[in-house]
Amino acid sequence: MEAIENILVCLDLTEIDASLIDYAAFIADSFKADKVSFVHIIQAYDLSKKSSRSFPDLKTSLNQMVRDELNQRISENFRRNHKTDIEVRVEEEDAAEGLLACVRDLKADLLLLGQKRGEDREARYGRKVAAETTCDVLFVPEKSLPLLEKVLCAVDFTEESRAAFDRALYLSENRGASVTCYFIHDITKAYFPASTPKSADRNQSRAEKKFREFIKTFDRYPENFTCRIEAVDELTSEAQKIYQAAEDEKASLIIVGATGSTDTETSLLGNISESLRRMQKSIPVMIVKHAEEKKFFFQLFD
Repeated sequence: MEAIENILVCLDLTEIDASLIDYAAFIADSFKADKVSFVHIIQAYDLSKKSSRSFPDLKTSLNQMVRDELNQRISENFRRNHKTDIEVRVEEEDAAEGLLACVRDLKADLLLLGQKRGEDREARYGRKVAAETTCDVLFVPEKSLPLLEKVLCAVDFTEESRAAFDRALYLSENRGASVTCYFIHDITKAYFPASTPKSADRNQSRAEKKFREFIKTFDRYPENFTCRIEAVDELTSEAQKIYQAAEDEKASLIIVGATGSTDTETSLLGNISESLRRMQKSIPVMIVKHAEEKKFFFQLFD
């Protein structure tokens, strides 16, 4: 597995920070991360232009105040167990750009973003960050419990899917979490007739074969892993089906690949990762990026 060494956590100085910090400590332990950094983005439009002119050191003072507040929220116990850093940035226009810059500068492997109940995800910068950052992203609903008893990993047998399963496999073998894979067969891309009992059986058998071959590429025995295989005929329902499967399995974490190859009949991950991000949910969702894309991106900034 590609190591998770540096974790970046975005805090907003609201009540969700407490559970997000606790969850960050848990994830850092789970992946044996070396460092956890915390960032808070201050939007420049929140600062009075008149006050800024009258008090030229306002930004500096505010920056220090925020750092002091974040320091109080990060417990000594956390610091004893993890190397930490705090970053406070003032962004003129787009908070997402500041967060993406932090990911690049700190070479983060995983970004944690909190999600509040009832929040309009279309209006938040999480969409831009999830789409453009090269590190894995973990969306943590408020009051999420630090548990990893069971992981639901959505697979479609692409390279992105391999990266997602690699994370799930690590948690299984190093944290004792059980893993259930979930594969959705998109019958809208199959040839007519797609819905006969015979064709359904054929699709099921083909998916089971693909799954066995997929697991064998990890040098593991397919019989040691469970895979739920379902069909979908409406492209708007994949995210709901995956989340419902996670609830049925009582999963404490959902892992999906960031994108998929849209020209294959099995690839749906690219369509669902954004939908999962926007959903009102109580189960954390980890969106895993492909390793080669990360490597190429960071080389541009070396």
